Amino acid sequence: MATEEPVTASLEENVKVFAARALLKGTYNQIHRVIYQPFILNLNPSMTVLGLLEGLGGYQGLLGAVIRPFFGWLSDRVQRKPFIDLGSHHTLLSITFFLLAGLTTHFYLVIPAILLMGISLLDMPIVDSLFAESVPPRDRGTIYSRIMMMMMAPGIFAPFIGGFIADQVGFIEVFFIGLVIQFVIFFLIIRYLRENPFPKQDLNVSEFYSFFKRNISPPKNLRNIYLLNMLDAFVVGMGPMLIIGLLRSHFNFSNFQLGIISASWSLITTLAQIFMGRMIKQFGCKNVIIISYLTFVIYLGGIALAKNFLVVLLIHIFWGIAMAAWRPPLQTLMANSTTQAERAEAMGRISFYRGFFGFLSPFLGGILYELYGYSAPLWASFIGGIAVTAFIHFHIRVKDDKLI
Repeated sequence: MATEEPVTASLEENVKVFAARALLKGTYNQIHRVIYQPFILNLNPSMTVLGLLEGLGGYQGLLGAVIRPFFGWLSDRVQRKPFIDLGSHHTLLSITFFLLAGLTTHFYLVIPAILLMGISLLDMPIVDSLFAESVPPRDRGTIYSRIMMMMMAPGIFAPFIGGFIADQVGFIEVFFIGLVIQFVIFFLIIRYLRENPFPKQDLNVSEFYSFFKRNISPPKNLRNIYLLNMLDAFVVGMGPMLIIGLLRSHFNFSNFQLGIISASWSLITTLAQIFMGRMIKQFGCKNVIIISYLTFVIYLGGIALAKNFLVVLLIHIFWGIAMAAWRPPLQTLMANSTTQAERAEAMGRISFYRGFFGFLSPFLGGILYELYGYSAPLWASFIGGIAVTAFIHFHIRVKDDKLI
């Protein structure tokens, strides 16, 4: 493996920028995830259409998944920061189209809003990579966990405030809040984010061909972690990615009630993050990921059987714990198993496989709902979750928190 560039004092300052970005982005994301599916359903598409849009351009959609490895590859050869700027720019455009859709009540404006939302996620592997390069390797698991905690902390209050505003005033005001928050994030990135100069690398046809081949046949030590993410994307997409829409459509929960559910989930996720860095050091990345998935399976069975608001609220505790135990060990494994020259591309490839394999999953979940009712997509996810847990145990091979 190539030697990484040392962490400088200026790069260590990036942690403060990422922390501020996490708090601001977490505030809007937690509001947006609660209200955008009910907002779309208010424009009268079916659950199947919502599932198709989610699969194409949502948070795990095909569009963002396809472009993330490419932009990660570019950032490994050029710079990180310009592409992080680009992601924020597309987030602003996405919110603008959601706002226009609300002002005009034209459903077709939701389509570019969702697609731009997917494109805006191009910066995820690049942010993760620059973050890894801004802290010493020994501290990555702990600080990844802290940043995720800061991303989730606003969810303790933001969702039910956003839901209350949507119920009392309307969705449009919530999107205005999103624009203001995103402008602040954009300023922080442009003004304060730093990175080391990159060693010059070729950008030519042969390099792009090699990049394409690596996506078809990735490095051997990373293949099973990619396969895990493909399976996880299908399981999560079938039911949990549609859960806000399912709860709205089946139980007719208000935006405020959905906000309370999301806030409780965020509270548990945030509190659980306090212990994740220690758990990763004590039990290792693989065992923490297994704990995450076992807890997630319990959530799926419970939410499928839920009959009222209180039960739904309590069951989301399990999803909060599962979420807290998933991303930090996965990020740590990827960062520890790649070099600076390949890291953003390798992390972006996770999103590529997730989106390419799982983009039809929300669509299938919508069909299952239309044909068999609320619990059908959730039980399908439950069965898949058991299979994924077994896959992690038998096929993810780790030594010293590195993939082998």
